Amino acid sequence: MKIKLFSTNYMPEQEKYQRFAAFENELNQFIAGVDVIDIKFSTSSGLCHDAQTHVNEYIDELSVLVMYNEKSKG
Repeated sequence: MKIKLFSTNYMPEQEKYQRFAAFENELNQFIAGVDVIDIKFSTSSGLCHDAQTHVNEYIDELSVLVMYNEKSKG
């Protein structure tokens, strides 16, 4: 058994929808090529305040832990 972690925390800054669409595509491509044992999801959200601009920004993050085996050949 192997594990792989996917997280929006490590993705480059993009417009919110594009970031989650890219995250979902990367995850779907990965699980299509392995035998998935289990998937665990974690979400977090928070309010971030920029002291220079005094702007508050709501932030959502998503993480997925995939437990898998390599696909058997044959």
